Amino acid sequence: MKYTLPAAVLLGLLLAACNGQEQGQTEQSGNSSAASAPLQASAERPSENHANVPASDTKAAAPEVPEHLKAGKAIYDKRCKACHGEDGNGSNAALPPLGKSDYFAQDKMQLVASIAKGIRGKITVNGKEYDGIMPSFPLKDEEIAAVSTYVLNSFGNAGGEVTAQEVADYRAGKQ
Repeated sequence: MKYTLPAAVLLGLLLAACNGQEQGQTEQSGNSSAASAPLQASAERPSENHANVPASDTKAAAPEVPEHLKAGKAIYDKRCKACHGEDGNGSNAALPPLGKSDYFAQDKMQLVASIAKGIRGKITVNGKEYDGIMPSFPLKDEEIAAVSTYVLNSFGNAGGEVTAQEVADYRAGKQ
């Protein structure tokens, strides 16, 4: 019983850090069709422009984010990075990795559901059990599509696309 208050405070801080801003606010993405643009070459492929640059210089530069993923990256940086990290690897036993994640690899709508509805209780990601709380985020369909597409194409994931229409269909119970 003596640990109830510290546990509640810790849980509150965790939720506040993962949420990033007040619930009533939403992202203002400049390009609502960013998630529906055709996917291009992966950002993880080395650029030919680095052919004559010393290896130490190429490691220091962050990989360029393709234009169609920039809106999703901006949302990720604001809403997701605090818990899942810059590299998408998560940060502890409660915060699972998004990189090379089997949790949504076979069903991208699992990622959409996690963002739209949050997660409560135990889940298994890449064979490891996580027991944390992920809040839902009050994002528009286009924003959920953009950040989902960014995650699917980042952190070593195989790639893919989520459209705003797929998110709308999910919310309407059509998927």
